[in-house]
Amino acid sequence: MLLEQEIASIMAFALEHADSPSPYYYDVPEDFRYPAMYFPQPEITTAGETFRTYAMRYSWYINIFHKTTEDAYALAWKVLTALKQRRNLVPLINEDGEKVTGHGNKVRLDDPSAKVVDVGVAQLTLEWTSRRPYSYDEAEKMVEWEVNEWTHPDIYNTVDVAAAFETAVQMCVSDYPKPDYAGEAP
Repeated sequence: MLLEQEIASIMAFALEHADSPSPYYYDVPEDFRYPAMYFPQPEITTAGETFRTYAMRYSWYINIFHKTTEDAYALAWKVLTALKQRRNLVPLINEDGEKVTGHGNKVRLDDPSAKVVDVGVAQLTLEWTSRRPYSYDEAEKMVEWEVNEWTHPDIYNTVDVAAAFETAVQMCVSDYPKPDYAGEAP
C-alpha cells in the first residue's frame, strides 16, 4: 500500500483515538481480530487548481469492526469527535512517526461522518483535498534583447499628444467654410 504522509498521519490519528484497534490495510482475513480498523485505498479524483498546482481529492471509507454494532459505532464516534475537537486538523507525522513541527504541519479534513454499514461494522468517511505543485522544467529568463533593423527608435521615446491633436484638428477644419459672424449668411 502506498503510504503518503497525509494518509499515514490520518491512520495514526484514527488508531490512536479509537484505542488502538487491530489495523488491516489490504484484505481483511476471515479470522481477523477485533476491534479492528480496515484502511482500504482511498478513492482519488484530480482537478486543476491554479497555474502552478493541481488538486487531489481524497475520499476514504474506513471500516471499524467490533463484537457489536454499538461498539463499532462507539469507536467511530471517538475518532469523529477527536477530529471535530481539533477543528478537523490532523497533525502530520514524519517517517519515524514523530509529529512534524513548523508551518504546514497539519492536514485539514472536510467534515467527517460516521454510519453503521453492517452488523458489527461502522464506517468512518474522511475527505480532504491535497494541493501539489506541477512538475515543470525551469525556463531561462530573458535578460536582454535587441531588435534588428529598428530605424526610428526615437519616435517611441517621447510622445507629444497635444501637438498631434492640434495638427489633426487643423486638418479637419481647414476643409470647411469659415462662418461669417457679422450676421450675414454665407
